[in-house]
Amino acid sequence: MSDYKVSIIMPVYNAEKFLRDTLDSIVNQSIGLENLEVVIVNDASTDSSGDIIDEYCAKYPNFNAIHLKENVGAPHIPRNIAFRHTTADYIMFLDADDTYTPTACEALYNEISSGDADAVVGRYWRVYDDCRLISYSPYDPKVNDIKVYPKFSRGLGFVWTRILYPILYGRPLEYSDRVVIDDVHENPEILKMLPAIWTKIIRREKFAPFKEFTAGEDLNFVLDVFFNSKIVLLNSEVIVNYSMRFDGNLSITKNVKFQLVIDTIRSYRTAIEKCNSEGFADVSTMINPFFVNYINLLRQGDFDKSEKEMLYREISAIDKIYKKKGIMGWSLVNLIKILSM
Repeated sequence: MSDYKVSIIMPVYNAEKFLRDTLDSIVNQSIGLENLEVVIVNDASTDSSGDIIDEYCAKYPNFNAIHLKENVGAPHIPRNIAFRHTTADYIMFLDADDTYTPTACEALYNEISSGDADAVVGRYWRVYDDCRLISYSPYDPKVNDIKVYPKFSRGLGFVWTRILYPILYGRPLEYSDRVVIDDVHENPEILKMLPAIWTKIIRREKFAPFKEFTAGEDLNFVLDVFFNSKIVLLNSEVIVNYSMRFDGNLSITKNVKFQLVIDTIRSYRTAIEKCNSEGFADVSTMINPFFVNYINLLRQGDFDKSEKEMLYREISAIDKIYKKKGIMGWSLVNLIKILSM
């Protein structure tokens, strides 16, 4: 039996600018630091992140560090390694440049430990330099008033808020502060939410190893958990301050490289295959918003002929397994095909 209520998994790569704030947000949790086990995997950082991690591990005995000798360039391996070193019955996640809100661990732990839920999901703030926006939830869309951020009222922001957003996410649903979902098949709207694994707590036995993708591994992880779980959504609990940084220096996912782009589309195919294997009929609910994001990713890349051919083959493979696309799904898939040529 573990001495801890919650184990927190945290991959780190070159996060020295923000790492102390992140770690302090764990230290200052209302649940009490003595109840938390923190497993940090340093993905061969080249800045002072390793020293900062060791400093906290020396100060707090429940902080444990694993330093990888070679950089793997993606969080899936560090997270899988970290899990093997955890001991608590419940697992949470945090990224190295984000912070927990003060009651995050307590709120999620109290909910999951007092009932029969396998996973509990909170909310998060998107934190920009000059404002914060609360995350979208299909059960509480009204609070995501994206119009309060001036940059989103022009150009592509206008297209997103006025056209694409309503088409992809539909009309607001009735909701409560606490929503219980026994079966994802009967509540497909939950998959409109971004994966955001750091807003969740799961039972240890529900942990599914992260798949080996540079990007999209979180989507597949959430699908693996959700299709096999009773889920509770806490719409009023904000768990994480999610930093929207655009300096391109934090991780491989901020740089548009071919491996990122090919892994992203492969992760989408794996997600669709998972939905198909589960007999989940509302695949478009889950995948179409991701396709919109992928189109933006493609537009930023500069790929040679052989790379474009690989991308085209991947989206063509998706086209074959993506049933009941509807007009929107058909349009997105074919636009991606065109951009991949």
